[in-house]
Amino acid sequence: MQTYQSYAHKVTLGVLFALTLAGSMTPAAFAQDNLVAALKKKYRLSEINTQGVVANPGTVLSIEADGINAEPYPTMITFENPVVDGQVKQRSKGLGFLKSTNLQILQPGQKVYITKINEDLNGKEDSLKVTILTTDAVLAAYGSGYGQYQTSKRYSTTLAFKEPKGTLSEMSVEDASKMIEAVLSVNPADQVRARDSGTVARSCEPHCAVSTTTGTVVGSAIVAPAGATTSTPTVALGQTPDQVTAVLGAPAQIIDLGSKKIYKYPDMKIVFTGGKVSDVQ
Repeated sequence: MQTYQSYAHKVTLGVLFALTLAGSMTPAAFAQDNLVAALKKKYRLSEINTQGVVANPGTVLSIEADGINAEPYPTMITFENPVVDGQVKQRSKGLGFLKSTNLQILQPGQKVYITKINEDLNGKEDSLKVTILTTDAVLAAYGSGYGQYQTSKRYSTTLAFKEPKGTLSEMSVEDASKMIEAVLSVNPADQVRARDSGTVARSCEPHCAVSTTTGTVVGSAIVAPAGATTSTPTVALGQTPDQVTAVLGAPAQIIDLGSKKIYKYPDMKIVFTGGKVSDVQ
């Protein structure tokens, strides 16, 4: 009998704990989760792999505000841009020594994807966070002296929309959308251009890219209209030096490092390891 009473006591405590936990999940908490879910449905997130290749492009938005700082993607640390009343504020300088030497200020009119939407309710104020990635790559310089090289990179950052404590629990999707679109606007025509702009050869990204909105090629992307096929030869990982020279012709310079060779062309470098293409820069 004692064993049964002990078991019943534990079950009762377990039920009470579950009820307490459920009670702590207030309507406000559910509302916040629903808000983020609704925003993700409205602004389709883009799927990006660790090399910055757009595996599944989502909604395209236009930068409307000045002063948005971004770093080359991928980056170890994504610095946030606080947004208050539709204005982008200066970021904290506390970790300035960790910032990329290729930091850029995004310009109004520049096109971006949204890769993440989440919220932070643990501080003194609510923060709705929207992480963005530029649709187009730009050339970024790395290294110095003879070791300097350029490569195409997309740029990423997080916009942290700051609101008074408790605001997000009562905010509607419409109000949240207005808050976001004061900084990132949506143009239906951009979605059509992004869909119809064509495809980028997988052997080329992320060392080159094509604008999803204008079709402008950066690097050596090979673009084909959606649904079309192309017989244009491409440079791909695993190709031999003979296959590469058949596509690009003789290189301007060959750097022989034994098992590693680098073929230098006017707008790119092809790296061979063990007689096969291992990287394109």
